[in-house]
Amino acid sequence: MKKFSVVETVHMGMVVGDLKWTVPFFQEVFGFEYIDTSPRDVKNQSFITGQEGAEATICYMQTPGLLLEIVQYRNPPGRTHHRPEMTEVGHFHFCLLVDNMTAVIEACKAFDQRIEFLSASPMEVDKGPNKGNKVIVMRMPDGVMLELISHPKKLN
Repeated sequence: MKKFSVVETVHMGMVVGDLKWTVPFFQEVFGFEYIDTSPRDVKNQSFITGQEGAEATICYMQTPGLLLEIVQYRNPPGRTHHRPEMTEVGHFHFCLLVDNMTAVIEACKAFDQRIEFLSASPMEVDKGPNKGNKVIVMRMPDGVMLELISHPKKLN
């Protein structure tokens, strides 16, 4: 018996290895609007994360339908850099609908050759509610993954 409602999705957050790489990537390749970057109070960030000494800088960017919170932690010491594969528990990604898959792939490769695509080319989904979509997944240099999708029905 539910006694509450989800009112809206506020943002999607991700932890990255380098804000100085990630912010220009989303601005230059995808046209995200930059909103703000600022350091957070260590005491407050430690409280929220449950990790003593959590020193973070947080950037907000947006594109239609998505407010993106990008976090870079400098502490606490001993942090682990996880690079989960798509099939591993704990993996998380988000997906951007694009209108020209070929151009986006080329723009990503031109931005940084370290961007890795998990397949040689986009795949066309052949079954289910996503039938007809073209999809490809990329991994940024710090291991964060992003799915790109071209959906003919949503673009017409």
